[in-house]
Amino acid sequence: MKNARRKAKDNDKIGRKFRSEATEKQAAKARQSERLIERLEVIDEPRKEWQLQFSIAPAPRSGEIVTVARAASVSRGDFTLGPIDVQLNLRDRVAVTGPNGGGKSTLLSLILGRIPPDTGLVSIGNGVVIGEVDQARALFEGEDPLVVAFAREVPDWPTAEVRTLLAKFGLGVHQVMRPAASLSPGERTRASLALLQARGVNLLVLDEPTNHLDLPAIEQLEEALESFDGTLLLVTHDRRMLDTVRLTRRWNIEAGALEEITPD
Repeated sequence: MKNARRKAKDNDKIGRKFRSEATEKQAAKARQSERLIERLEVIDEPRKEWQLQFSIAPAPRSGEIVTVARAASVSRGDFTLGPIDVQLNLRDRVAVTGPNGGGKSTLLSLILGRIPPDTGLVSIGNGVVIGEVDQARALFEGEDPLVVAFAREVPDWPTAEVRTLLAKFGLGVHQVMRPAASLSPGERTRASLALLQARGVNLLVLDEPTNHLDLPAIEQLEEALESFDGTLLLVTHDRRMLDTVRLTRRWNIEAGALEEITPD
């Protein structure tokens, strides 16, 4: 009997010890959970996604006459543009419209001096600094990595600043180290827009700039154009952009002939 009572007491002690340890474990687990909850309650809000704030860097003021063409024409195979008589003045904001194949891109190349006229003359004014997004995004078509091609255009910029600016335009390490020609049209467009922000211009030439851009980027571009104080040549089929961007003139080109019409 004594042995049985002693055994029962021992079992009670073991039971109380087990229950005590279990209670302590549960309490410790509860305290740990409380600390985790407290930590969740005081954690900072998740960082909001960075949004592009795009601007166009200004260059010093150009002369009153930006570019002029007199009886200028140029032929490419069966196509002839001109003769063209037109003058672009300081702070003109010109929409260039017309059907595909009508000569819009050829006109830009002619009046910007990239191709010589077959007849007549073309002259670019004093102090004109051109910034361009061409339809082919040709500036970033080579085999050099994007960061190298971009840095070539802004030689005074440290590489770290080049990469920081490109990153702000959604071009991270996976894009900047690739050959520029391997990038998508949208990525090359963003690189071209980044370059406009990096260096000053006073004549802005945009050939179908909204191609391959998403709506937020287009809206940022429209806002940047509104605050741009230089001269603008805008080629676009984007009706919304034509309605949104402030314009002073409109040139319509069809079958190689240029007609100036009143902006809508």
